[in-house]
Amino acid sequence: MPRRRDSFQATRCLITGASSGIGAAFARLLAADGARLVVTGRSADRLASEVEHLKDAGASADQILAVPADLTDADDRRKLLDATSERFDGALDLVINAAGVGAYGRFESHAPAVMRQVFEINVFALAEMCRATLPMLRRGDRPSLLNIGSIVARRGLPGRPEYSASKFAVAGLTEALRAEWTIDGIHVMLLNPGFTTTGFERNVVVHTAIYKTESERSMTPDAVAQAGLRALLRGRRELTLTARGRLLLAVNRVVPGFVDWGFGRWTRRLYADAPALAAAEQRSTDPSPPDSSSA
Repeated sequence: MPRRRDSFQATRCLITGASSGIGAAFARLLAADGARLVVTGRSADRLASEVEHLKDAGASADQILAVPADLTDADDRRKLLDATSERFDGALDLVINAAGVGAYGRFESHAPAVMRQVFEINVFALAEMCRATLPMLRRGDRPSLLNIGSIVARRGLPGRPEYSASKFAVAGLTEALRAEWTIDGIHVMLLNPGFTTTGFERNVVVHTAIYKTESERSMTPDAVAQAGLRALLRGRRELTLTARGRLLLAVNRVVPGFVDWGFGRWTRRLYADAPALAAAEQRSTDPSPPDSSSA
């Protein structure tokens, strides 16, 4: 079993999706705890802005290295990994995979490209980051991998089919790696946030859903990151956030048919207005690349 740590002082960390949202919150908290960071995000400007915020809050210039990268691009991933290896002499103590995008709306209304684009960022890029950072984690001190899942990693939601599928894949990969990497003494954790107050909706691949979730978002990114870091220190394997999210998953485990019935009834009522449905479902044939800087 991996040895636990009692703080993140001097921990060598790589954080994806660090230019906004949950990834940026992890960077703020870890920097304040004295960790050494390599941070990445698709937007160079937003990443630079976050680094300036960290420095304004007291982080030293040599504590943080920012490397803008599109994690779906193999050359960009290699650039990021080479910079990380050089920065930390080939070793990592903590990897946080927080980059991700969503897609909202009914499955039938979306082009096949939507599913592929969501999986490229949420699953394939994350998987390759796991694969590529493993040699550095093996050389780390009490190393850990933290993958950001979601409530929908454990219960698919209507209006979120592509996103739900991608997060189920992340959960399955994380569980498999947890077993495989135990021989290397690497702690692997899945963090499942609920609705968090980020700009997530602004960066979705497509948004044709009638039901909007902006008003449902109540947990702050800092609260998510704080809970995640506490769970890492305690050696937790998985953490699901918000009482509402835990209740949903508990009911789904005991009476999944009831949850199916409830979501089905809710969906039938939501889409009862055929003109509203037609107006909402503008078929997307060529979704534009989103900013994948926050899960």
